[in-house]
Amino acid sequence: MQSFLTNLSSAVLIILVRLIVLAVVAVVGFRLIELSRRVLEKRVVQQSDDPSRQARLATLLDAYVRTAQLALVVVVVLMALTVIGINIGPVIAAAGVMGLAVSLGAQSLIKDFIGGILILLEDQFRVGDVILVGDAEGTVERISLRATQVRDLEGRLWTVSNGDVRTLANSTRDWSRAVVNLNLELGADVSQAVEVLEAAIERAAAEPAMQDKLLEKPVVEGWSSLGDWSVQVRVRVNTRAGQQAVVARMLRQATLDALHAAGIPVASRVPGPEEDSPQPE
Repeated sequence: MQSFLTNLSSAVLIILVRLIVLAVVAVVGFRLIELSRRVLEKRVVQQSDDPSRQARLATLLDAYVRTAQLALVVVVVLMALTVIGINIGPVIAAAGVMGLAVSLGAQSLIKDFIGGILILLEDQFRVGDVILVGDAEGTVERISLRATQVRDLEGRLWTVSNGDVRTLANSTRDWSRAVVNLNLELGADVSQAVEVLEAAIERAAAEPAMQDKLLEKPVVEGWSSLGDWSVQVRVRVNTRAGQQAVVARMLRQATLDALHAAGIPVASRVPGPEEDSPQPE
């Protein structure tokens, strides 16, 4: 009996020692994950001067930390079950079946998270960009691993699941283009209108408020389109990212004022329901 108790106490002591070692390993593992997070945050995230890039890297770093911590917990728990004598084979099999059931029931959620990771890794858009995705068009206010929030011109906040982002248009990446279409009456002298517009856009481009927004000189495209009720002349220019709306507004005002001052008639007739406005080629 004494020998049995001695063997039992020895076995319990061995199990306790192993569990303590596992606990120490878990604590060290969590500390290492936290240390790696701090190092990456200091050397990668904080080194970026772009706030949107910092937010993107911080989101990826948070995903890495959470995934590493979850993996560590799973490994430690399975090892602890082995130490105390529980056969983890059936546990792993049951966990596999349960994981399969959960994954089947949460396919859309998994797709959203994968889509979020791809958006962040590929840098498809950033906070502050103006994008069009599905029915949502506006300024990106927040990007998470699951969804993206977009604020439109009417102030509505759209939440778009990252898994649904298949095709999108980014109006503020690298450079933008301002386009102003002017409809002149059919009897207008287009050659004179082009000369007047070229002088007007040259003066507008020389203004300090315009210079820092342009990447090139504005161009006048004569006869960009011809309809039953007007001739369309187009002014276009490449601008810095996100400045196209401001530049278009300033060019529109400058060109209309110049046409009115030169006495060149601007078409004001609205086409009827059976007619189409002249469309750009």
